[in-house]
Amino acid sequence: MKKFSLVIIGMLFITAIFAQKREVTSAWSYLKDGFLDDAKKSIDKATANPETSNWYKTYYYRGQIYQELGITDKKKYKGLCDNCLDEAYDSYIKAILLNFVNPEYRQIDLTSETGFMKFVSIIQKMDDRNYENTESLYDIIGNRLPALSNAFINEGVAKYQEQKWEESYAKFEKAVMISTLSFRADTQLYYFTSLAAIKAKKFEEAVKLNDFLIEAKFGANDDERVLIILNQAICYRELGKTNKMIETLQKGIEKYPNANYPLVIELFNYFVNSEQNDKALEYINLAIQKNPNDPQFYVIRGTLNETLKLRDNAIADYKKAIELDPNNFDANYSAGAYYYNTGVDTLDWADKNIPITEFARLEEFKKIANGLFEQAKPYLEKAEVIQPTNMNVLATLKTIYYRLGEMEKYKEADAKIKKLTE
Repeated sequence: MKKFSLVIIGMLFITAIFAQKREVTSAWSYLKDGFLDDAKKSIDKATANPETSNWYKTYYYRGQIYQELGITDKKKYKGLCDNCLDEAYDSYIKAILLNFVNPEYRQIDLTSETGFMKFVSIIQKMDDRNYENTESLYDIIGNRLPALSNAFINEGVAKYQEQKWEESYAKFEKAVMISTLSFRADTQLYYFTSLAAIKAKKFEEAVKLNDFLIEAKFGANDDERVLIILNQAICYRELGKTNKMIETLQKGIEKYPNANYPLVIELFNYFVNSEQNDKALEYINLAIQKNPNDPQFYVIRGTLNETLKLRDNAIADYKKAIELDPNNFDANYSAGAYYYNTGVDTLDWADKNIPITEFARLEEFKKIANGLFEQAKPYLEKAEVIQPTNMNVLATLKTIYYRLGEMEKYKEADAKIKKLTE
């Protein structure tokens, strides 16, 4: 009779366990059949039940259910949960930890570097005795997490296209974390995340991501690798770390001699803006050396040469740019402005240094100035053809025509200006 009682008690205990776990089993059945609303109701009950709230399988299934809710296109199931994918991620993490037999392992912080490294060391032992169920663990790591990472990537791309930079970065960052847990270093994902970080002005985070990309030599070719280095330099610039910015650019220039002109131009701009013109000239010379047929580089160097009072070098650069591209507006305008400004400076010097009574000398300087205006005229007329509504060009031509006594052209230029300003 006593044995019979024990058997009955045992059966009742087993029945109770099955009753408590019935919601988990039901949730799994509903999920397989595609009834996500019922699956959610059952798994939510299981997580609230003290008897199943600390069972790895509860969260193993919960992760799958919430992941499906996060990616479903069916209106019936959309909106059943907020941040469904985040819920799925949290569930998988909990499922991994609760799957450990050792209570100490269940306390690992998988989101920290130290915790992750400890997790790796446990996994590498390949000891099934560490887990309640090896199959579900490997399924989470090998299948569920990579799929979840892709879902976060898709959301990150969507937010990026909407120019919601903070949200985009958050999605990509979560995808990076998940891919790390699944032992997959996706360099393309790191690149997307770094771009979103820069847009979101999270420059410290972007620096870390770019370090990884540079170390991994990410990019299909040297041109793409140079752009990563440029992004890194920009991050340092925004963080106020000028020395690191310069160092990054210089190392990139040395490492990629055949694709380094974006880095050269960035350094050039820095030196120009910080009024280190001699250093700026050094880097624009390097840019021209690498790209001798780019007219814009000659325009830039010509402008810098004017700043450095190297006038002959300046006009030579403008003419070289026009030779390479006769329809380059900047080159034509700069050449015309060079001769015009020189003519104006000539008249100004004469006005300040020659007595008004010395008519012959004043006339001599007037002829020199007019000669310079004549030289300016064809360049500025070409610039007008290229950009016929440019007010600076028209105003300068109007002045030149007046000084040279070309009154018909003066009237035409004046009429064009009035028409544009009406």
